[in-house]
Amino acid sequence: MEIERQLIADALPAYDVGGVLGQGGFGVVLAGRHRQLDRRVAIKQLSRTVAADVAVRRRFAAEARVLASLDHPHVVPVYDFVEREDLCLLVMELLPGGTLRDRSTTTGFTAPHAVAVSLACAAGLNAAHERGVLHRDVKPENMLFAASGAIKVTDFGIAKVVGGTETLLTRAGEVVGTPAYMAPEQVRGGELSPATDVYALATMTYELLSGVLPFTADGNAMSLLFKHVHEPPIPLGDVAPGVPTPVAEVVMHGLATDPAERFASAVSFGTALAEAGTEAWGWGWLSADGMPVVSGAERIVAPTRGSTIPSDRPAGTSGPRPPGGGGAAPTVAGRHGQGRVPAGADPAEAPGRGAPTGVPAATPTPPPSSPVPGAAGGETVAAAGSPAPDAEAAGRHRPPRKRWVGVVIALAVVLLLVAAVLLVPRLFTVYVAPAGGWLPLVLDLLGRAT
Repeated sequence: MEIERQLIADALPAYDVGGVLGQGGFGVVLAGRHRQLDRRVAIKQLSRTVAADVAVRRRFAAEARVLASLDHPHVVPVYDFVEREDLCLLVMELLPGGTLRDRSTTTGFTAPHAVAVSLACAAGLNAAHERGVLHRDVKPENMLFAASGAIKVTDFGIAKVVGGTETLLTRAGEVVGTPAYMAPEQVRGGELSPATDVYALATMTYELLSGVLPFTADGNAMSLLFKHVHEPPIPLGDVAPGVPTPVAEVVMHGLATDPAERFASAVSFGTALAEAGTEAWGWGWLSADGMPVVSGAERIVAPTRGSTIPSDRPAGTSGPRPPGGGGAAPTVAGRHGQGRVPAGADPAEAPGRGAPTGVPAATPTPPPSSPVPGAAGGETVAAAGSPAPDAEAAGRHRPPRKRWVGVVIALAVVLLLVAAVLLVPRLFTVYVAPAGGWLPLVLDLLGRAT
């Protein structure tokens, strides 16, 4: 191992290479530290036997470049990679919180916690699917917790790197992937799609909720694969009756044998699962204390806040209901039985920004004005669509100046008309000259004056 560690150190001269963190069928994971950045990392090395294949190294380099471009809170970031001769290395974020398998078999999860973890994984998978990357080996061992507590999806594309276009067979005759989580089309060697990862994620969710797998394993991998292709899974409600029916229905929908009858994408599965959780536990269940954080998944978590984003929910399932003290709270059915709310509660007062599907939306009340950054003197600006409070008050208490102006104008017009009636006849009176003309009259007047 010392020789191997030295080879890795030579290939990564900027890093200190530490001890083994884990080991699997496809390689080993070592601890490392970037000297200049003082950043702790995990260094994953593909086994030398696998890496000796030129085609494997070519696929590894192609996948590593895509993985390094992924940036999502629930995807482990890839910092660097090395591909040369028979050495294939991936340098990734170190996730010291352990695997989802470790957490589920030690402390375990409540049903809401299990669903929240699945939502985070769905968000990470969807980010990769949008870049054209399929995981192909979704399972609890490939979900790790960061120091912050966030869960992150790891080992994207390793099955493709190792197996190429072959689905099952490796040089050693081993199965590429994990039989307990493999989709039927993956077993058959058919065309893979995001629905393939959805099947594995639904299997993982089934296991987190019930503690068992949807197919009984007898220790024979090929027998288990046969069941995935030719037998229906055991209904989740049969093995875990305490799981809410809407949640169980969504999980079983994700386990449909035919990919065409399954959720087509991780985001549609996640959205439906969030809707089912909201129907079972009420709006805001994902924000409860102690719940795993789901980031970068606005569309997926929207139903938990009362938003109404369409999903591929199985036909016949009802929509979410607001919180009312748990499933035992008395409820009043909304229109068509959907959007149930606690008895005596006003649906318009339920938390969230939207009404559940099937419930008539309450008339929105204009929100109060709020301070706007940069407004002088702490001024406030009313929300769009509602009048500013100061302007509205001014409109109510402003004196009726227009009415007084009209009265004054009317009075002035009347006075002008009266003046015209009195003065116009005087202005146009015609005086007739006396007999003998004006001169004798003027002389007479002057004589009298003297």
